[in-house]
Amino acid sequence: MPDLIPTGYTLFKQDLEHVSSQLESDLNQLREAHIFITGSTGFFGIWLLESLLWANQRFSLNLRLTALSRDPENFLSKRADHLRDRKELEFISGRLTNFGYPSAACTHIIHAASEANIEQSSDWAKRHIDTAIFGTRRLLDMAAMHQSEAILITTSGAVYSSMDSISNHLCVEGPEGVNDYALERIVYGQSKRMMEIMTSVDAQHYGYRALIARCFAFIGPYLPIDSNYAIGNFIRDGLTKSDIIIEGDGTPLRSYLYAADLVIWLIRILTRGSSGMPYNVGGDKSISIRELAQIVAKLSGTKVVTKRRPVTDANPSIYLPSLERSFNELNLQAFVPLEVAIQRTFRWHQMQTASLRK
Repeated sequence: MPDLIPTGYTLFKQDLEHVSSQLESDLNQLREAHIFITGSTGFFGIWLLESLLWANQRFSLNLRLTALSRDPENFLSKRADHLRDRKELEFISGRLTNFGYPSAACTHIIHAASEANIEQSSDWAKRHIDTAIFGTRRLLDMAAMHQSEAILITTSGAVYSSMDSISNHLCVEGPEGVNDYALERIVYGQSKRMMEIMTSVDAQHYGYRALIARCFAFIGPYLPIDSNYAIGNFIRDGLTKSDIIIEGDGTPLRSYLYAADLVIWLIRILTRGSSGMPYNVGGDKSISIRELAQIVAKLSGTKVVTKRRPVTDANPSIYLPSLERSFNELNLQAFVPLEVAIQRTFRWHQMQTASLRK
């Protein structure tokens, strides 16, 4: 069955097999590796853990995985009991800024942690900068101590947001005060770029490979459906047979990559990427928010409600990655079509809801 979930996992077998099949040669480069993963309890982290565990079993890679979590027992007992007592997986407790280093040297590091701002807290900007700068610093120090082969950091397309501008060949001051500097998009994007710089500088000094994945928008099981992700909110509304609500005018253009493809891209960048070279990670098909909502509405049998009317002749907001470098240098592509990705994600959440009712 397409939606079969194998024992010991929470992701679809066809997705786990898809990742392993596409990455067979890459995974062989990781044979006997010890991989340290931050953000292991989040969307990226769970996909990485289950995909690597599946591949380890399928190809007998003898991988060792160490996952950082603020509260491993809470995560395992409430969300991931299926990951408990896996001999190839160890959780260590701590925050990114102060965790204790694993005793066994880690050959590879995947830095997928970030401070979310779901609750819109007043101290988020400070927490995010502390995590981005001091947390990355601690990881880089560990990489140097462990003489790691490579470290992959996941940053964001937000690094392309400009604080300043050029007018008539002159640099014009952009920010107009403290509040501008503390804007979420500025704090997020500029701190992610600093992570890239720090990692590249240390890699040049210590000799390990610095891999940079600038991540855009994604869809798949475990993407939060009660956060600030439009596609997640649309799926939430569809699951409850509610109207699909578009808070804006529906014109912004986005692209989405399915989570199984995300794992393929991240591991391919880790194994084949050029050191210090940023690679955009995202979907290759542009779609408006309204069109996205309509796909979910058709799937769920609901209707779309748009809160605002588009402004005549206004240019839409665009957040789309150039993927030429990933396509040409790493032979990557978006394997899973968007409509299929939405269908699988919707089906997975239906199954999760059904299991909770039992």
